[in-house]
Amino acid sequence: MYTKILRTIYKIENNNIFSSIRKGFILLIPVLLLGSFALLFRNFPLAIFQSFIEEWGGGFFLTILNFTFDSTVGFMSVYLVMSISYYYSSTMKERNPFLRVMAMVVSVVCFAASFGAASGSMELSDLGPVGVFTAMFSAIAGTRLFYLFYTWMAKEYRFRSPGTDVDYRNSLASLYPLLFCSLIFIGINLMIQKSFQAENLNDLITTIIVNIFHDINDGLGAGLLYVFVLDFLWAFGIHGGNALEQVAQTYLLPNDTLSGVVISKSFLDNYALIGGCGASICLLLALLLFARGRDNRYLARSAAPAVFFNINEILVYGMPVVLNPVMVIPFILTPIFSLLIAYGAAASGFLPILHKTVTWTTPVFFSGYLASGSWRGVLVQLVIVAAGTAVYAPFVKIAERVRKNQAELLLNELTALVKESQNEGRKVILLDRHDSIGLLARNMAAQLRVDVEENRLPLEFQPQFHSSRGLVGAEALLRWKYMGENVYPPLAVSLAQEDGFFDRMTNCVIKISMGVCRELLDLGWDVTVSANVSADQLNSPKFTEGVLRMADTYGVNGHYCLEVTEEASVDKMEEIPAHINRLKAAGIQTAVDDFSMGSTSLKYLQHNSFYAVKLDGGLVRGIAGNSRNQEIIASIISLGKSLEFQVIAEYVESEEIRDTLKKLGCDLYQGYLYSPAVPLEQLKRMKDPQIDSKSQAGSPKE
Repeated sequence: MYTKILRTIYKIENNNIFSSIRKGFILLIPVLLLGSFALLFRNFPLAIFQSFIEEWGGGFFLTILNFTFDSTVGFMSVYLVMSISYYYSSTMKERNPFLRVMAMVVSVVCFAASFGAASGSMELSDLGPVGVFTAMFSAIAGTRLFYLFYTWMAKEYRFRSPGTDVDYRNSLASLYPLLFCSLIFIGINLMIQKSFQAENLNDLITTIIVNIFHDINDGLGAGLLYVFVLDFLWAFGIHGGNALEQVAQTYLLPNDTLSGVVISKSFLDNYALIGGCGASICLLLALLLFARGRDNRYLARSAAPAVFFNINEILVYGMPVVLNPVMVIPFILTPIFSLLIAYGAAASGFLPILHKTVTWTTPVFFSGYLASGSWRGVLVQLVIVAAGTAVYAPFVKIAERVRKNQAELLLNELTALVKESQNEGRKVILLDRHDSIGLLARNMAAQLRVDVEENRLPLEFQPQFHSSRGLVGAEALLRWKYMGENVYPPLAVSLAQEDGFFDRMTNCVIKISMGVCRELLDLGWDVTVSANVSADQLNSPKFTEGVLRMADTYGVNGHYCLEVTEEASVDKMEEIPAHINRLKAAGIQTAVDDFSMGSTSLKYLQHNSFYAVKLDGGLVRGIAGNSRNQEIIASIISLGKSLEFQVIAEYVESEEIRDTLKKLGCDLYQGYLYSPAVPLEQLKRMKDPQIDSKSQAGSPKE
């Protein structure tokens, strides 16, 4: 049951339409922040500052602020149409980049048609926050209709124009879909004008909402409804403050005749919506005080300066609160409780009410003092912040637990996909998926990239033992975690390869493991540390140069080994022999991983001089009682003596396997019998070569 709930939550969060709207607003965060900060400076509650911006350079600074606000927030709806259309287009089956761009153009045309631009009813203000509803509808419906008509036209009628380029043909092929889409939106607009006596779709929606408020006569009721609707819209990724701007200007000034309390937009901004919608400053404090996740605490610290000035887009979209069924509850309830507290304080006479407007960007506590002209306003805000933080606290913990469980569930599915692709010998595509698994893969890739760039990939080391000399080496193995869960190493590799930073990740592993090797050498250990690389990397001059530089830096020449893990067309990689010889001359050894008697493995030995080969795990596991496996391994050992390379057996999990290998002439072992992969500090404690196998139980190398 719980698993079904988790899946349902994730489906809601990743519904194509809702997700596209949310991502569209996320894309506009820089635009909204720039406009919000321009408004902040333009209305900063300090007289000396206001005099400065009005007088400096003849009002030049004030002009810049006005232009900045008008060019960002003033055209918000147009930008929103394009951003939502862009993301919604990515959910379509067609992958033609031209269509994604054309869908954005068509959506903007539909947006203009929705306002009845031809009839002259469109105003410049419609392009700003006022047109948010129409922008969302135009982006989703316009994009969907365009793809529908384009696909149908492509099947039924093919535009042919020999000698023209592809973009020209695609452009002309979009003519009729554009025409049909615009006609539909013009028709909808005309129907609205005739049937509902409204100028356009946006006017109709606004009228419906305004009429709801019109029927509520008392100020408290209007305030509660406004706060509820505003935060409810935010829960779906809709910028509630912008969407309800007309409502705020029209209906949030009635007097409550019983108490004399004025429920104005300024009153709501100063007391109910502290820190922005959802009383975001309370959420911020709850994250700072109660969140356990590193990403949530980092988000809170990053968003704090903006939230202090009631600009909360970073926090709301970053957590996210949008389309988050758990966080939506306190996000809606906290402002309602805050309004009731402030209203009660004002109605009782404790909180003075000054009939003046305090700009919504005024910082908390300053706004309380300016709005009340008294320290009591500050005290009321302090009580509201404390109460709101208490409301958010348990939900922050629940949200983290739900998110962790969701990630664990989807991580298992992601791992299963990678294992399935490995078994079938095909490449897995993860980042381009448009479902919840694809979203998780992209989030994981982003976090993995950060960890690589900051050189903090966690490694463990599986020791290698000689039958008589004890511990002689250790293989560095990636043990990366996401949200506290261990990630299947091939999954991390697949993400890095698909996202284009696999070489950097490998270099990071080599750098960290060389540092460990240096540390062990300084302890007086005579060991060789190894790390995995691909054949493609070993074929790259740039990669080889990087390894040589790092080896010189750490001084591990003669004690470091690169294990080639990829058996892919090595006969076509002409640079590998030269690079292996360069590495060998510098004291960097190379080994072949998962070696068998197959043709690809033998091609490695045909032109290359390797330090060692590591027996394929399937051969080693099946050696006991299998004469054919024993003969194959004996042949490899004999080949090693002839070509002067060592043979290392992995997956040595029992004494029977080890004893059989020893009889065949193999003296180097790695596996459960001796130790699983362990952290560096545990590796350092392995002074006795005769490790008790029973005390070293663990997971196999992966």
